[in-house]
Amino acid sequence: MVAIPLDENLISELVGRGVVTDTFRRLGSDKKSRIYRVAIKLFGEYGYDGLAIDQLCDESGISKGSFFQYFPSKTHLLEFTILVFDDYLGKWVAEIKAAETAVLARDRIMYFYQALVVNSKLFRDEEKFFLFITSAMNHSAVVLEGIDPQRHIFDHVSEVIERGAQTGEIRGDFDVDLTGYLVSLVIEGLVRRQFTADRLHRKETEEYLISFLFDGIKA
Repeated sequence: MVAIPLDENLISELVGRGVVTDTFRRLGSDKKSRIYRVAIKLFGEYGYDGLAIDQLCDESGISKGSFFQYFPSKTHLLEFTILVFDDYLGKWVAEIKAAETAVLARDRIMYFYQALVVNSKLFRDEEKFFLFITSAMNHSAVVLEGIDPQRHIFDHVSEVIERGAQTGEIRGDFDVDLTGYLVSLVIEGLVRRQFTADRLHRKETEEYLISFLFDGIKA
């Protein structure tokens, strides 16, 4: 993976929240980015329970003593990794929205899905991490409250569905909030499937998405 510098403002915020230490904040940009990238890789590969601090340290080029100067615990490392990844997802979805030119809800939904999958900015390690935090993390030994990376998909899809209901493209007698929630679940499920080894053919998936959604909720 390319070592993209982390947002220093976000890191400072995480110091204030006690997720990382000020010692970590003072590290060089490349070193912070390397620790983050290795954490993405190992959490995505082994999950929370399977990630070994020793392996993280070896691959990051830091000592175990240094690790605990940067993070109070492995749980804090996971929280740090998720929050940095969540920030990246939020910015990515904002870019997708800014580049969107479609008007109809079905076209906007398809554009969004294609941007998430066909034109994905995620590397394979990041795709595995996305799968971990959206499905597998619930089965791990750690619970993090108030962290929901899926909201970026849900918020945008709900906005599209609400606008479609206002213009009459989507049935107005349906509960718009519930419709947005269900559509976002379908898209997220397809995105997760495309990030696994059990990928569907692109054309088949796109036809399924539009037929499944709009044959049932169109006006």
